[in-house]
Amino acid sequence: MQEIYDELQRRQKELIRRQAENNLLNRQIDDCEKKILALAENMQTSQEALQFVTGLADSRRGTMKGKIESVISEAVQLIYGKSYRVELSYSVKNNRSCLEIEMVRDIAEGEVRRDMVGFGGGMSDTISVPLRLMVLLGSKQTDRVCVLDECWKHMDLERIELVGKFLRLLTDKLGMQIIMCSHHEQLRDFAERTYEVTENEGVSKVEVF
Repeated sequence: MQEIYDELQRRQKELIRRQAENNLLNRQIDDCEKKILALAENMQTSQEALQFVTGLADSRRGTMKGKIESVISEAVQLIYGKSYRVELSYSVKNNRSCLEIEMVRDIAEGEVRRDMVGFGGGMSDTISVPLRLMVLLGSKQTDRVCVLDECWKHMDLERIELVGKFLRLLTDKLGMQIIMCSHHEQLRDFAERTYEVTENEGVSKVEVF
């Protein structure tokens, strides 16, 4: 009888031990499930945050794209005529964002599209100068002063006056001060202050107009 009693005691203790282990495992399972739920919620929140940030970036990029297109198209139309406009498109190549510029000309049959390849110097400057100025404005390092060195030097002489009008328009629109070096004397009429540098026998002379 004693042996049977001892065996029952041993098995009861074993049962209590296993119940304790089972309870511990159940608590661990509950903790893991809670952690999984928390991770799932965090992941969902992260995905929602990522979608929000991506959407915000796309929205701001679209807004900026529209502003850049507007400024550049205004320049092109002022200098080359109302039938021209510029369209920009973003793409990602090798994990880098790329900006592609396309010139669009409206004609009776529809429209003609060209990329920047093969443009003359005057047209290239008309597109690149306002684009660079807007990029400069987007930098925190800018003090809203820009120096242009011999831009539009390849521009047809009959269009130089239009370039001057565009520069005045651009400074007002972007709120920038432009300091420009040029051999085109026609641009004098559009400057608030003009310095003329002449040279005589190796001696440079500067006059203010």
